[in-house]
Amino acid sequence: MLSLFSSLTRLGAGAVLTLSLGAMAVAQENRVETQVVADSPRIEILPLTGSVSAPRTSLLSSTEAGQVSELTVEMGDTVTQGQPLLSLDTRDISLESQRARADLAQAEAERDEAQRLVSEANQLSAQNFAASDRRQRESALAAAQATLEARRADYELAQLQLERHQVRAPFDGMVTHRESNIGEWVNPGDTLLTLVDLASLRLDFSVPLSAFQRFEGSQLEVRLEGSDQWHPARTLARIPLDASSRQFLLRAAPETPLEMLPGMAVEGRLQLNGESGPSVPRDALIRRPDGSVSVWLARQSDDTWQAFEQRVEIGSSYQGEVAVNEGLSAGDRVIVVGNERLEEGQNVSLSDD
Repeated sequence: MLSLFSSLTRLGAGAVLTLSLGAMAVAQENRVETQVVADSPRIEILPLTGSVSAPRTSLLSSTEAGQVSELTVEMGDTVTQGQPLLSLDTRDISLESQRARADLAQAEAERDEAQRLVSEANQLSAQNFAASDRRQRESALAAAQATLEARRADYELAQLQLERHQVRAPFDGMVTHRESNIGEWVNPGDTLLTLVDLASLRLDFSVPLSAFQRFEGSQLEVRLEGSDQWHPARTLARIPLDASSRQFLLRAAPETPLEMLPGMAVEGRLQLNGESGPSVPRDALIRRPDGSVSVWLARQSDDTWQAFEQRVEIGSSYQGEVAVNEGLSAGDRVIVVGNERLEEGQNVSLSDD
């Protein structure tokens, strides 16, 4: 009998221990962590697709007709501003320049002689030199001066035409196309070379017009094709496009230099600020198989906290916070930890209370 009593006693102690552990487990399951809902600015991330563009691109041509005599660059060459790139045959215009220079020298000599004659007449007294002869010499000087100006203009024009037989780089850049070769005859306006300024590349995105009014205070990040890293970018311009497209062109530049080439694809994410409203951590959301979304709210009755499920309509998300469009108000206490197996009206204990 004593042995049987001892066995029952031991069994009873084990049962009590088991019940105690079970109660502790229930208490642990009911322990939750909450967060008070507050209104905060709504942030929407708008994904963008775009490309790298080169606004400073020049299709170089010659203003004179002629035969290509010298070509000093190849595709892919980097050049500096003012560097000679292509030259036309200058033999004929060089002869024109020499003749214009000779005509200019002759006109200068004739002007000097006319000036000497006028000075000579001025030195003679009125009694020894007729007024008519004086006026004649002054007229000859004026004619000589006019002829000199004309010959000087002819010479400067010949020099300008001579200079135009050479194509120079208008800015620092890279030669991306070459449309001519030595010996070819070219005419004014023919594209001979294409020069691109790789130091002023831009990022162009097409953005819906609905984002135009919300652009103030926005932030832009970009990621080049084949890269996983996002980089901050600054907005340079918002350019209207065709009204039928309902988009505008967003032109931007990375804050730090990136290895880019014209035509490369680029991704963007535009952070837009919206109206204020309630938002909750993503962990607070319960997604149901039927597609609905809800949260668990903790409400206090006397000294007891209870859990109640609340269906919500959610909006955009940013950095783990999800906007709630309907179903919540500022001041609600939402359960963010321990909301996996709750029942309606179940008592809970708040770890953050």
